[in-house]
Amino acid sequence: MSSSIKKPFILTLFGASGDLAKLKIFPALYELAQRKLLPEEYFIVGYARSEKTRAEFQKEFLYSIIEAYGKRPSFSTKVLDSLIEHIHYFSGQYDVKEDFQKYRISLKKLIGRHDIASLCHIAYFSVPPSVFEPITIKLAETRTSPQEDLRIILEKPFGNDEPSAARLFNVISRYFSEDQVYLLDHYLGKTSVQSILSLRHSNSILNSLLKGKEIASIQITAVEDIGIENRVGYFDSVGIIKDMFQSHLTQILAMMTMSIPISEDGESFQREKYAILSALKFSPKKENLFLGQYKSYKNLDGVKKGSTTETYMSVKIKIDRESWYGVPIFVRTGKKLDRKTTYVVVEFKKMQFQKNLESNRLILELQPEEKIHFKLLNKHGHLSEYHEIDAIESIECAPETCLPEHAVLLLDVLKKEKLHFLSFGEILAAWRITDSIFEFREKANIQTVEYEDGTSCPQGSDVLFQKTEEKWYEV
Repeated sequence: MSSSIKKPFILTLFGASGDLAKLKIFPALYELAQRKLLPEEYFIVGYARSEKTRAEFQKEFLYSIIEAYGKRPSFSTKVLDSLIEHIHYFSGQYDVKEDFQKYRISLKKLIGRHDIASLCHIAYFSVPPSVFEPITIKLAETRTSPQEDLRIILEKPFGNDEPSAARLFNVISRYFSEDQVYLLDHYLGKTSVQSILSLRHSNSILNSLLKGKEIASIQITAVEDIGIENRVGYFDSVGIIKDMFQSHLTQILAMMTMSIPISEDGESFQREKYAILSALKFSPKKENLFLGQYKSYKNLDGVKKGSTTETYMSVKIKIDRESWYGVPIFVRTGKKLDRKTTYVVVEFKKMQFQKNLESNRLILELQPEEKIHFKLLNKHGHLSEYHEIDAIESIECAPETCLPEHAVLLLDVLKKEKLHFLSFGEILAAWRITDSIFEFREKANIQTVEYEDGTSCPQGSDVLFQKTEEKWYEV
């Protein structure tokens, strides 16, 4: 169990009327309160443009918690009632300095005897990226001093391409130091994803095996059986390459292939992930990219007429380093398929005399169950055929002990821990390879192929393997 926070804090939630706040952040706060991980005194303030009273906002907060946890046996109205007392609201614009000044005055009244400069103040940007910049500037202009303990959380997407991400970096770094900025990809709050680092840091055998010279290929699969649902407005403008590949999946790849630093601090891990991300390369060939769109996508309200937005992608990339020379990496992700699962398959090289045998594999399942598999081969007694030995170990923690990802990451910010957050260097490097895929897509006029809802794998997506004997590995 994570240790609790003792010191009072302020959490200002910009965009408190939005879906991210209601679906993820409010429930995360309830989880932290239920586990007794919050201090006795803290102040949570929703900041949004909508005009509403504190009571109205508290009611919204309450309903979101009941929607998320009301049917669970562990749900506690006592915890929720106590949490509601800490919830406040302020209505203001995101680009008006006077509103931020008024908010500062209201905060001083709210915290009473406390000195605002001495409290940890977290500003969570639960807003579209288009208003990251004005909020950053207005926060900086109205703070007590640059030394104030003001920590800002920005959740992906960080820009729309490398130039826009670089602009965001320039603005934020002009006003805030690196240790004050927390760049959040919620995938890094998942216990299963965090287990990649802990497994590698704790087990030397894994690091001996996860070397380019030992590996024939790597596959990363992240597919879902649901569609875009209520995210059409956002998704139709970005597509699955930017939504899933750009950060979530490149981060998993980096954690699987990076060198493991001795020190378990955020800066060391970010440095090693950056070394991998900056070396990722996409070779501009048609056989290295497949894009698809599920059949019913165009019928969704809000989808632009004739939209070619991809809901499925498979891509072949490589790590452009001598130590990973010749190791292909296959990544696929998609919506509205026949299952929900995320896993990584590491296929090891075979010796010449083993060419007719199955490969040894390391498989790391991240969802729906969290497991690690070793696939070995053996003969039984006098039999002439080899049989597969599957050594499986569950790495899943029980629901009552696992915190949801946003709760994990909020707790990390309160503790000033950055192990599971990104650096701007990583973000820019990931955008670089993503932009190269988009550039090739346009130049080569790669078409988005329609596929049936609920299919196991879109027809044609195995184009990546046409020059190899490999195929997608199914868990």
